[in-house]
Amino acid sequence: MGQNFNRSATCCVSAPFNEMVLNKGVKIVTKRAMGYTLFIIAVLSIWGTVEYNRQNSMSKPELAVLNKLLAINVTDKQITRIKLSNELVQKFPAVNQMYEVLAGKEKFYAFVVSPIGYRSPINMMVVIDAQKSQVKGIRVMQHDETPGYGDWLVESWFTDRFKEKTLDKYLHRVILEAEDSHDIIQITGATATSQAAINGVNAAIGIYREIILKEKANPVPLKVEADKGTVLLSGSRCSSGV
Repeated sequence: MGQNFNRSATCCVSAPFNEMVLNKGVKIVTKRAMGYTLFIIAVLSIWGTVEYNRQNSMSKPELAVLNKLLAINVTDKQITRIKLSNELVQKFPAVNQMYEVLAGKEKFYAFVVSPIGYRSPINMMVVIDAQKSQVKGIRVMQHDETPGYGDWLVESWFTDRFKEKTLDKYLHRVILEAEDSHDIIQITGATATSQAAINGVNAAIGIYREIILKEKANPVPLKVEADKGTVLLSGSRCSSGV
């Protein structure tokens, strides 16, 4: 009988003890699970922030080009990417990215554009001065146009022709002599290449007018089309061979 009592007493003591151990184990597992969950959330949050910043900031080469065009040094913190609607992307397909740039009291808008020239896309940056409402400058960052003719795209005597052009209307390509303040004299022998560069700048002007000035602007084509030696161009006063 004494043995039975001891067994009963042991059972009565061990049952709460086992339950206490079990609850403690559950709590430990729960804490560890919560710790792992919080760690995963933190990692995903950091990755998301890095990825967001990557998608919303300029590349280092683009930032270097921007600083050369502005003749000042700005950082990523001064640059904000502007999201383009599907409608604007369809109207101005040459525009890849649009950025707002704050430099002290001055505000600029930078555009990365890739109009298609005679052989391939021409990767350019176009900067607009918001205060003056004019083109600050352009820079060709990469191209694969015909050697010799295409090389002149990067020359200042050509790119400087776009400086201080106002935004009230699109730029026009001319062959020999500018008759209007919005005329751009083409590179001799490089009609399609010259027009592609003009299309890239016009596309930036068009989106700027739609988003910033709240005006309607005509679409600007992505590609300069050539058919039987005649170039079909938007924003051109003439047609000629490529």
